[in-house]
Amino acid sequence: MKGPNPFVPWDETVIMGRKQQIEAFSVFLDRVSSDSSGVLLLQGLPGSGKSMLMKLFHREAEKRGLFAPYIKVEKRDKLDRISRALFSELENEIAVKEPLKVNAFSKEGNTGTLKGVISALEKVMRSNFPGVVFLIDDLDCTRKSKEMIRNIANVAKEKRKVGFVVSSTRRFEPLENVETIYLDPIEEQEFHDYIAKMLKKEPKMGEECIKAIYADCGGNPKLLKQVCWILYDSIKENEKMITKAHYATNIRGMISFLSRDWFGKLYATASQQEKVVLKNLARAAEPPSIKELATRLNKGMGPVATLLIRLEEKGHIVRVERGRYEIFSKLYAKFIQERG
Repeated sequence: MKGPNPFVPWDETVIMGRKQQIEAFSVFLDRVSSDSSGVLLLQGLPGSGKSMLMKLFHREAEKRGLFAPYIKVEKRDKLDRISRALFSELENEIAVKEPLKVNAFSKEGNTGTLKGVISALEKVMRSNFPGVVFLIDDLDCTRKSKEMIRNIANVAKEKRKVGFVVSSTRRFEPLENVETIYLDPIEEQEFHDYIAKMLKKEPKMGEECIKAIYADCGGNPKLLKQVCWILYDSIKENEKMITKAHYATNIRGMISFLSRDWFGKLYATASQQEKVVLKNLARAAEPPSIKELATRLNKGMGPVATLLIRLEEKGHIVRVERGRYEIFSKLYAKFIQERG
């Protein structure tokens, strides 16, 4: 008998794979707790699990007894606004953990700088300062994200028991004191393990169905969850096996749903020139080289390379090898092809 749908895309308690990243964060927390400092940068495509990991890291830091203010950056935020938001989150934490010290912290004033926020916390906590991990999600929403990550790295160098965890779709140049963790597509076995965990009772999911879903989603955790969620809802109450045929029958409906929930919004971020590149990549049987793509578009290699970099930063495409790119998933490629 079919039970409640176990594939809840917005369930933040179930993370697909990412064991190495979780272990890396545990080591990072050890360093911050033991009088060190640093910056941990999570870099990955939309849907790769950055925000879910950030919220997990937030909970884990709090369990360790550290202050762990979490904010999600909004479009065009500046560093002073980010600093003020972190100050407010710290104020709330202190009110819960150290209620007798919250007034003193508030009186220090919200200076709008990261150094000011940290100095106020250190002054109020004094010798009882356990350490702090600032979690800043979607830093690349800001126009000056490169400048901000450098500022964050510099602040971390000057402080002790201070850590920053930052997430971004955009890649940044290597910086001292910044450890980058790339959220690559999850492995097929990790998707198998997730399915086994979610479907402990009937209906089960067939091997060919699992392989087909994984291949079409490109190992993207959010997309895999959403497809499984839609597919589970589509099967009848008395069915004992979810098959590849079920999946094939429902693909068009899935793309229609995803076009409203995700793909449409993502596609709208591309300029007209970028959309031309996307349509060419979506039709390609194999990932073309920059030279091949430039020939098809009758453009110079330089301008085409720039367009590809922008599309990668926005999360439309992935680099499969030097100078070759493809759409991040086959389902998104099908959506683009339907745009004409």
